[in-house]
Amino acid sequence: MTGSLPMTPGRWVALVIGIPLALLVIGWTALSAVAWAGLGSYQFNLAMPVHGPAVAVSVDEGDVSVGPGPAGRLRMHGTLRYSLVRPQLRWQRSPSTIALHSHCRVPTGLCSFAYAVTVPAGGRSEVSNASGNVTASGLAGTVRLSTDSGDIHATRISGSATIAGHSGDIIVSSLSAGRALIMNDSGNTTGRGVSSQVLTARDQSGDITLVFTAVPRQVRISDSSGNVKLVLPPGPTHYRVSASSSSGQTSINVPQSATSPHVVSVTDQSGNITITR
Repeated sequence: MTGSLPMTPGRWVALVIGIPLALLVIGWTALSAVAWAGLGSYQFNLAMPVHGPAVAVSVDEGDVSVGPGPAGRLRMHGTLRYSLVRPQLRWQRSPSTIALHSHCRVPTGLCSFAYAVTVPAGGRSEVSNASGNVTASGLAGTVRLSTDSGDIHATRISGSATIAGHSGDIIVSSLSAGRALIMNDSGNTTGRGVSSQVLTARDQSGDITLVFTAVPRQVRISDSSGNVKLVLPPGPTHYRVSASSSSGQTSINVPQSATSPHVVSVTDQSGNITITR
């Protein structure tokens, strides 16, 4: 013989909390299934004349790739991928700037943005991203690349370059900018094939590794938390080296001279410093 269990206060609480929660989970699962079943994509193209030597592109969400294009023209190709409802996209333009603002309308499923941008070659170009990766290749002139949340990959950058990241890794290769400034708040900074004559790199939390293929005139590195490794070109060049770490070991294996015009300065709060050839 069986009987019903008495409804204690604890069981009432379990029912009051559990039933709505179970319905919420079921509804969310069903919505997700429908969203992934209803995938779509949308592409757009923008082209505008550029007045003056400078151009600026800003994006609030999505991955951005940028390269050189024809003089006097800014071009952008975008791909939006989504579930169920096409996300909102709007832009603001001025004679030399464009700002893209996007918004996902469905809280689940797929919603992504990718932009390919070409800027006039050899001018002054600035590309900023609030949330997403930035990839740049073949830019010259005065170049500024930045992202608040995402990685930056830059290759074959010449002229004068400023690369700034807030949360993500910065990776550069074939960097020949006469003057280069690299700033990172949280993430590793890596450079390969660096031939810049004047380079400054700062990192708040992350390792800094730079491999030079040409003898630099001035290198200034500062790191708050992370290891620093500089690989200078082989050869007889002497360097005026200043390296100090508050908490870590320092290893210097390059020819040194107190009167050398080639200056290398490295400071680190917590991490090892290695300077070698």
